[in-house]
Amino acid sequence: MADQKKISRRQALGAALAGGTAVTLGSATHAEGAAAQISWDLETDIVCVGSGAASLSAASTAAAGGASVIVLEKAAVLGGTTAKSGAVIWIPNHFGLKARGIDDPREACIQFLSRYAFPTLYSPDAPYFGLSEFDYERIAAFYDNGSMAVDFFRAEGIFQLAEWRMWGLDQPAVDYLEHVPENMTPTGRPLAAVDEEGVFCWGIGMIQQMVAFLGKRDVPILTEHAVRELLTDATGAVIGVLVETPDGLKRVRGRQAVIVATGGYAHNTDMIQRYQEVFAYGSCAMPSSQGDFIPLASRVGAQMGNLHGAWRCGVVLEQALENRSVGTGLFVPPGDSILLVNRFGQRFVNEHRNYNDRSRSHATFDPNRVEFPNEFQFMVYDQRIVETVAEQNGQPPIKPAESYVISGQTLSDLAQNIAARVEALAPRLGGYELDKSFAQNLKDTVQSFNQYAVKGHDPDFGRGELPYDNAWQQLWALPTYTETHPANPHPNLSLHPLAAEGPYYAIILAPGLLDTNGGPLTDSSARVVDKDFQPIPGLYGAGNCICAPTRNAYAGAGGTLGPALTYGYIAGKHALTQGARNSDSRSA
Repeated sequence: MADQKKISRRQALGAALAGGTAVTLGSATHAEGAAAQISWDLETDIVCVGSGAASLSAASTAAAGGASVIVLEKAAVLGGTTAKSGAVIWIPNHFGLKARGIDDPREACIQFLSRYAFPTLYSPDAPYFGLSEFDYERIAAFYDNGSMAVDFFRAEGIFQLAEWRMWGLDQPAVDYLEHVPENMTPTGRPLAAVDEEGVFCWGIGMIQQMVAFLGKRDVPILTEHAVRELLTDATGAVIGVLVETPDGLKRVRGRQAVIVATGGYAHNTDMIQRYQEVFAYGSCAMPSSQGDFIPLASRVGAQMGNLHGAWRCGVVLEQALENRSVGTGLFVPPGDSILLVNRFGQRFVNEHRNYNDRSRSHATFDPNRVEFPNEFQFMVYDQRIVETVAEQNGQPPIKPAESYVISGQTLSDLAQNIAARVEALAPRLGGYELDKSFAQNLKDTVQSFNQYAVKGHDPDFGRGELPYDNAWQQLWALPTYTETHPANPHPNLSLHPLAAEGPYYAIILAPGLLDTNGGPLTDSSARVVDKDFQPIPGLYGAGNCICAPTRNAYAGAGGTLGPALTYGYIAGKHALTQGARNSDSRSA
């Protein structure tokens, strides 16, 4: 059991410091004998690094299994990016589906995720659907453990969940790749955290429940404790961490395991420039998302994967230029009389596909011009959108009063004003400029779009022809119709002509991230592996700080939290099976 069970906050650390166990600290590249003798400041069975969903899932699972646990959080507040989220969790074959008699077959779901996560490798008739056995098993572990994890959380009182029915729409949520034949259960997989009364409680409510559970088990959660090194023994096993605290450097031993779940590198601009195809101007991840686990794990020999990957969502450019830690991204252009154009004034995508996949269009490369024509995108809309879209819809406001909203009485005026705004911002955008054809192309594009809307068919990008398009644009718009702007009378609910007369509006969207999803590679037991795919003893990972088991496939609402919670649960369970390691230590 815990050596320091009564520690519950950072200020208690000094009083609880326990001297004693001799260790060896030195460089992994130096001989053992050159290391100096030191002592552990704190000891526990399992150290969990981070305080978002993945880390607290691991900590709760381990604590419920009887292990002593310490949670270390770099920031001054708890919860990580999870605390800002809607706490929607994508889990296949969960209790709600079973209760309604809906089958979510194992092999079919794994096949669906394999196709989505590895589209260039996927082969339906090949062993492991064309994936490596290693990657197949990681996806299979998500399916096999996801429903067990949420059942465990509910039964243990860690936090409560209910089926998520798209908030006010009150209907089963449609998956983000709902139309492919491999997806045999395309609706109903998302769950969400709820309070004691069954009311959806968002990410902060979920974190509060998990923290309360850990508090009842006397698990210390120490804020302003940043892990700077993984400490290893002479065999290379991870046995603890070196932590920077307000009181100086401390060494914390994890007798059985160190589980890291510290988030991605969404706010580490050096890493973004190094790994991302186009620069991500903003993210709604917590500012502490600096990719800490990548260098930490690299120094103990971890293999990396998917470092270019991310959970993507466009951001309002001018909001992000003020503060890259934005409150929220622009998930879906809300409403029907709205479209996106690029620097040529032309549409380039189905605007109502899911934000993660659609936002990859920012990085479309033009080999003739050697540029990214969609890097910045212009969301164009009319007064109908201004007056019908809800102000509280979980997205940046679109009202004309916002400083980033550009307006014009005619489309020509709008194009001219967009050009002026771009010119003013150009020094901060690498000299970016609109093409000379922008104004005329914008007029032509709107004319074509309006014709498509009347006919109810978008021959260019198929907008509104798939279930996701219609359901989710309604969710992000939450429209209120009026006599002036009635419900869409046209055949396709996703398409409505822009008004024949202005005013018209535009917002500049830039590449953005929910967070990144690449980093140390883990196996199906959440163990970090080395270059030979062998587990590094004592080291586990979960959440956005690792190479995501589902790679860049955002399966549905909660497609980040589902794998994060599941792999935290897997890590906690597996760590419970490990015996205590010796305490001869060296730094990586």
